[in-house]
Amino acid sequence: MQIIKLINHPLAFGLELVLFFGVGYWGYFQGKITLAKWGIAILCFMILVILWALFAAPKSGMRLKYPMLNIFKLLIFSTGTLAFWNLGKTWLAIVYTLLFVLSVGLSYLEETS
Repeated sequence: MQIIKLINHPLAFGLELVLFFGVGYWGYFQGKITLAKWGIAILCFMILVILWALFAAPKSGMRLKYPMLNIFKLLIFSTGTLAFWNLGKTWLAIVYTLLFVLSVGLSYLEETS
């Protein structure tokens, strides 16, 4: 049980950071002019940060309970996969997907053990 936490907590944190960066990076390429590029990037980044802080952060008062938390994680991490895929970063999207599925699976094991 302890080994699962030692593996999954840093993995999950890294995936969160990659998610926020990836979606912001995708947002940047959606605009036509510089101001729009930065505005969309910041907006996409902030939306995901707020959703994560409200529903998935460990100390949130509105944190979802299992199994809804794992469903939320699968959905929100999928946005990162879609962002990388849309940017043409196919291998990154595949590796990211495999890692977030592993992380959600470990999270499930951690919760049910």
